[in-house]
Amino acid sequence: MAVVETTTIRVRRSTRERLAHEAELEGLSLTEMFDAAVDLWEERRLLDSMDESYRKYGDEIREEMKDWLGIPDDRSPDDD
Repeated sequence: MAVVETTTIRVRRSTRERLAHEAELEGLSLTEMFDAAVDLWEERRLLDSMDESYRKYGDEIREEMKDWLGIPDDRSPDDD
């Protein structure tokens, strides 16, 4: 088994208890649950960034997709 380096971080006791409760429900260790929580946080940040970009550039993206797919200007890729 590989040795994984760890460190200690300070969290509120209530946060540790909540994390421990969620870990127990999921059948994970505290470390695994903490890793999963950070993974979800990063994923949410990425998806929020993508959503913001799509809102900002969505019309341009759809127009470029029409060119890529050879769709006439009077149709949208979403029409299929």
